[in-house]
Amino acid sequence: MCELSMDKMGAVFDESNVYMLHMMYQAMGVCLFMEDYDSALSYGEKVIKPFSQLYPAYSLNVASMYLKLGRLHVALGRSSAASTALKKALDIMEIVHGKDHSYVKELQKEITRQK
Repeated sequence: MCELSMDKMGAVFDESNVYMLHMMYQAMGVCLFMEDYDSALSYGEKVIKPFSQLYPAYSLNVASMYLKLGRLHVALGRSSAASTALKKALDIMEIVHGKDHSYVKELQKEITRQK
């Protein structure tokens, strides 16, 4: 259903259009639920650049997307890409939450386990 909607919307809107981004984000969630990690990653990679442009520099929405992408890369055995995405999430979260916040500490441990 998401793909059909995106096909029809794609004829009218650019991929960075807010409606297209919302639909791709929802499609990513459906793929995660269905455990189709390759497709979820594909949607997430399409969404991250426009998210980074539309949201403020230190937005938790962007950090959350990097966190999801990092964990998808982990699930798919792509440790280098996972580390890169998780570190980008960490950089944002350290500024927003502070370096001593429990979320930041948990993510630091997760990144250490990836090495």
